[in-house]
Amino acid sequence: MSAQLLPPERRAVLAPMYEGFPGLHGMLHSILEGVLGVASVDDADRPRVARLALDDFHCIAGDPEAPGAAKVLGEVPQGDHVAIPEAWRARLLSLCDARPYDRFAFFAPERWYRGDLVRLRGGLPEGFRLARVTVEDVAPYRGLAESLVANFKSNEDFLERGVGFAITEEASGRVVAGCASYAISSHSLEFEIQTHPEYQRRGLALVTGAAMIEYCLDHGLEACWDAAHEGSALLAERLGFVGRRPYVAYSIGEERPGPPG
Repeated sequence: MSAQLLPPERRAVLAPMYEGFPGLHGMLHSILEGVLGVASVDDADRPRVARLALDDFHCIAGDPEAPGAAKVLGEVPQGDHVAIPEAWRARLLSLCDARPYDRFAFFAPERWYRGDLVRLRGGLPEGFRLARVTVEDVAPYRGLAESLVANFKSNEDFLERGVGFAITEEASGRVVAGCASYAISSHSLEFEIQTHPEYQRRGLALVTGAAMIEYCLDHGLEACWDAAHEGSALLAERLGFVGRRPYVAYSIGEERPGPPG
């Protein structure tokens, strides 16, 4: 039996499978709530295995020994990334060419200090402008990095359901840094930050990140951060995120032949 897609309104039933999942919590909230991404299962009526996917990342959970586990794993395209509970490790490695790497999950502190956020946002260098992304600048904002907007159906969908902050160089009018809702739900927002290579190490990422945290505070959203490398982890800590928790994710190569599922 092939994996089956669950419609957005039925995804909440999968939430127990993802309790205690190692990372990407804001992304999981969004998919389970039916806002973004896709959810597929081994059996739509009695799911034992699930895959929640957004962009090129797949979070797989449930029973690794279920007959449909191989089918769900087989849906992951080459070059994409997978996060799993530790109980899935042996199953994943037996079926896929999976190369491990370290990621770091972070949590919002018990209390954000507005003064610290104002100080970080005030570090914007002279000659640059920070503003929330609007219809006038969403195209160049997307041009900075596709990942800032690509999880939404269109630029218009991003403006309606997502949120972004951009830093523009005033002299050139060029968007050079941005922070976006990589994923969003009714109660959380997963961060995505990008800076043009020519403008890095000027504190621009800190400025956009602080602006987004303030937005989350103003709108009752949990700020969520998941780091794919040490540089991202250090940025999270400078912004005030806490509880660095390492976990292993995997980049998927060619699928290895396995038992039918």
